[in-house]
Amino acid sequence: MNRPPLSTRARSPAAHRIHERPGFVRAPERDWSPVPTAAPPTYALELRVLDW
Repeated sequence: MNRPPLSTRARSPAAHRIHERPGFVRAPERDWSPVPTAAPPTYALELRVLDW
């Protein structure tokens, strides 16, 4: 997996900023719904694979 997901509450702009600072970006294709009335936004961070 080269894009680990991170979900947060939809109404948490402070949390969204914390996730965005290190480079997480919105990944709406990975959104999920734990219950029908909730859809927490998902963020993902692109990771580079280093060749050793």
